[in-house]
Amino acid sequence: MEQSELRSWIEHRAEMLFVCIKCLVLMIVGVAVAASWGQLTDNAEVALSIAVAVVGLFLWFGSHGAIMDIAAMRSDMDDDLASTTFGKQFAKAPFPIYLILNTLAMLGGTVMLVILLNA
Repeated sequence: MEQSELRSWIEHRAEMLFVCIKCLVLMIVGVAVAASWGQLTDNAEVALSIAVAVVGLFLWFGSHGAIMDIAAMRSDMDDDLASTTFGKQFAKAPFPIYLILNTLAMLGGTVMLVILLNA
């Protein structure tokens, strides 16, 4: 794989990860504002809980896939790129920890919103 192509794929997947995080933050703020108005009926709370769960799960799948793809791209570096500072730092990045933190943030935020809506 061309190294410029590798970098562009990493950039693309990182942008996808950033979009997933922004969507999660907007969902949290939106649901918190909607719940704070106190105008949601029981049926609306159930429907919004289901929507939050589905969107949260979708965002987790998207961000988890982006992190896994970025981690897999470490093996595509050639020797020239691997010998640079970027390559060395990229090769030793703790991706399992990133996956755990991503799961806690994405699924934890989603579960907390569902609890908030049904409280």
